[in-house]
Amino acid sequence: MKNILLIGLGGTIACSSSVEGLVPRYSPEYLLSKGPKISKVAKVRAVQLMTRTIVYPKDWIEIAKFIARSINDFDSFVITMGTDTLAYTSSMLSFMLLGIDKPVVITGAMIPIEKKDSDARKNLADSVIMACEPITGVYVVFNGKLIRGCRASKVAGTRINAFESINYPAVAEITDEKISYNHGQSDRKSKFSLDIKIDTNVVDIKLNPQTQPGFLKKLSGYKGFVIEGYGDGNISDNLTPEIIRMIKKGKIVVLASQCAYGGAEHKYKGGFLAIRNGAISSKDMTKETALTKLMWCLGKTKNPEKIKELMHRNMCGEINQ
Repeated sequence: MKNILLIGLGGTIACSSSVEGLVPRYSPEYLLSKGPKISKVAKVRAVQLMTRTIVYPKDWIEIAKFIARSINDFDSFVITMGTDTLAYTSSMLSFMLLGIDKPVVITGAMIPIEKKDSDARKNLADSVIMACEPITGVYVVFNGKLIRGCRASKVAGTRINAFESINYPAVAEITDEKISYNHGQSDRKSKFSLDIKIDTNVVDIKLNPQTQPGFLKKLSGYKGFVIEGYGDGNISDNLTPEIIRMIKKGKIVVLASQCAYGGAEHKYKGGFLAIRNGAISSKDMTKETALTKLMWCLGKTKNPEKIKELMHRNMCGEINQ
């Protein structure tokens, strides 16, 4: 029987109603008590690492360090947390824990576990089941799907099928505790080494038709920019000169798409010229991965060419090459 560490971070899955709305109140031990079958699947020890609905960059570092310290004591890890920042967390942990030879499974719920129609019990049970499988790396389990941590994105605000695997098939599906794999796991070539050095001086900008060059100038204090353009990663012509000026001043600009699927190709003039002058394409990465990977890359180097090489290197299945 596998020895699993359940790490509770709070989130909807652990929330209870209050006069101030939903607040995380239930411990991971309580979550386990609501899934009695879990004890027949694995030996699970629970720990409450934090209690909140939003997980921040400083928390990513704490989570990664905690897992690294515990790696020799457990066969795998399950994390329960809030869904709003779950995809950012799974993406960043994919890089911070690059090469980990054990499963790290992240889950949550759209409906608190105290509710009869909650999806919490299924998501938690499915996560423990997947944590017992011979897989390695960081994953998200939600609504019967096993998704690479760097490919997960929240696409719905209230539905229980809130997460999808973007530009890459879900690794597996879990139905009635039975697993059906859609494809095999790619080989991990790197050795595990905790890598928590990041630079959070990065901003994510979603363009709209009224975005003006002056708005970008006001953000000059940032080192890195993820600019979500239109369609295939296009930007309006009036913004191109300012973006090129930013690049020449040493800013790191990643051009992404506001569309979840399809990736950025930059076939049109605005995006094409920006890429030709040094902007970095996010290609088919999720918006969450583009942002967190840029933070991670900036933690390694400030050299634009080296950052571009790292951004376009497939580290953990986050980008198709």
